[in-house]
Amino acid sequence: MANINWLAVLVAALVYFFFGSLWYQALFSKIWARESGIKMDNPPKGAGLMQMMLKSFLGNLLAVIGLAFILHYAHGGDMMRSAKIGAIAGLAIAGGGLWVNYNWHGKSTLLWIIDTGYTMIGLALAGAVISMMG
Repeated sequence: MANINWLAVLVAALVYFFFGSLWYQALFSKIWARESGIKMDNPPKGAGLMQMMLKSFLGNLLAVIGLAFILHYAHGGDMMRSAKIGAIAGLAIAGGGLWVNYNWHGKSTLLWIIDTGYTMIGLALAGAVISMMG
């Protein structure tokens, strides 16, 4: 495998994960819930919530592992370059996939903007962390 700093990957995934709390709870909770068709009057609790959080973290970790490989093969660079590569990966790869999926599921463009914005900024943060710890 490539020469990857796995501690940096783990820290970057945690940063990405906790950024999700800010993004989806503090900034866009009502709009996101409305556009997703999710009723927030009975949120998951206990083991159900923990399972959803674990799955979300594993998704973040998978994305950050992919980003770490992209940065390695692109010969990394400084923090800003790594953040830009992360943002581009978030928009082009994740955003493109979400666009197709949301199109076929009849989801709104506003929901795509919120979800893709989270991915772009989250992976930009992750790229910066990987570069700083590299």
